[in-house]
Amino acid sequence: MKPRIEVMFRKGKPIAAFFHLRETESGRSGRQIPIRSPMVAHYDASGVPSGLEVPLPLSVHLLQINEALREIGGEPVTEADITPLRAI
Repeated sequence: MKPRIEVMFRKGKPIAAFFHLRETESGRSGRQIPIRSPMVAHYDASGVPSGLEVPLPLSVHLLQINEALREIGGEPVTEADITPLRAI
């Protein structure tokens, strides 16, 4: 299953994107670990990867995002999946 992408905006500009690997009951991460700067992997309280946070998503290439997703067990996304980020 492809990650669900959530984008946070400030003054009309994307400041962060979060790639949800699965939906958690609480919606909260138990632990965050920086990987592949500037990205941060999020894990639930059981230590299972729950998502990937990408600060300043316009500055990160698709290849970098997919490498980080694979590293935490997520499926890759396509350029079409992140087109809304690039269209701003």
